[in-house]
Amino acid sequence: MKELLRIRAFVLVWAGQFASGLGGMFATFLEGWLVYELTGSKLAMGALHTAYLVPLLTVQLLVGPFLDRWDLRKVMIASEWIRAVAYLFPAVMLTWGWLEPWHLFVSAVFTGITEPLFRPATMAYVPAIVPKEKLIKANSLLEGTMSFALLIGPPAAGLLLVWWDPQYILYLLVSLMGTAGLVLWFLPCREGERATVQPVSWFRQFREGAAFFKTAPVLLGTGLLILLGNMSFSATNPMFLPYVTDVLNGSSFQVGLLFSTYSLGILAGSMFMGWIPEPKRKKNYILGANLIMGSCLGLLSVAYWYPLALLLAVVSGFFGIWFNILNSTLYQRMVPEQLRGRVFALRLLMAQGGMPIGAMFGGVIAESWGVMPLFAIAGSMVVTVTIIAWFLPVFAKLNQEWEAPNEQAVS
Repeated sequence: MKELLRIRAFVLVWAGQFASGLGGMFATFLEGWLVYELTGSKLAMGALHTAYLVPLLTVQLLVGPFLDRWDLRKVMIASEWIRAVAYLFPAVMLTWGWLEPWHLFVSAVFTGITEPLFRPATMAYVPAIVPKEKLIKANSLLEGTMSFALLIGPPAAGLLLVWWDPQYILYLLVSLMGTAGLVLWFLPCREGERATVQPVSWFRQFREGAAFFKTAPVLLGTGLLILLGNMSFSATNPMFLPYVTDVLNGSSFQVGLLFSTYSLGILAGSMFMGWIPEPKRKKNYILGANLIMGSCLGLLSVAYWYPLALLLAVVSGFFGIWFNILNSTLYQRMVPEQLRGRVFALRLLMAQGGMPIGAMFGGVIAESWGVMPLFAIAGSMVVTVTIIAWFLPVFAKLNQEWEAPNEQAVS
């Protein structure tokens, strides 16, 4: 880890991601809470998540293929500062006593417009500043930092709701997003081919990124697993609030604590992955972790005891992060530098393609049948598909060496 902390650009990405993650977690918790307070509707909570996801996917589809030709530093900065403005709007409305549900939906739409660029830009930027043999540790540190932000964010937001009026928390969000953009401002610009290659059409950029998946079908396979996992998460995540408050008769602090316990598991899993040697049989780690994560989600359907829900959340987070870290490293190593922006953008698009469907169906199922059947359905889907994947030949390639064709030296 000490070697990573000597890389100034990595430290700046690390700090910026922490501020961004903390602000994003505050926003997710607070906006969901406000919508539920204003409407009392589980369907409205699912619709809020959909209002965020639809523009996210649209922007990802239209803009993602051009990432390799843009200054990734400016993309990350713009994403954070536009999100700051998006949170400022409901803060002002709430201050004046004019807040209505549609104001929160507008904020979610603008957040969805900018958020999809930050993650792929970061993932494409990191391999250019970190030696390839340090990527797993770098990803572990970044994921661990995000997990720490997720860990402290929800209970802090829950406690602040007890002590502060919600508009003050929204203003805090604006400050966190602004700070993240300011930190990223000091990153060095990596021009690469962006300064020398003539502009080409969106279709050609998209086709070049998509064509790479034909040469590495294991990337497509793991991407589809992410799609299903994110769809299940998108269906269930907004329902943790009514699950705790209505089913378990908990408080806002207990809602935040449940989110944080999941993040505590992610933090512990990130530290574990950064500490152990790189695993040789990566298939067991990747698919096994996904299987355990889906099982924990399904078991929530019978968890009527709050401590059991906390235990399932921490176990799910611990193993879920193994999948994310190793999958990100798989892409970073196998994708050539000149294609990383496009491929990571398409990976994110593929992974998030089912999230609006999950959010809407999650709201409908929870409204009609309750949140417990929703947990059972979502968990069963993840477990079933992961078991099928275990016996497919393409996933055996997870145990082979991860090397990019025509690999370039890392600067």
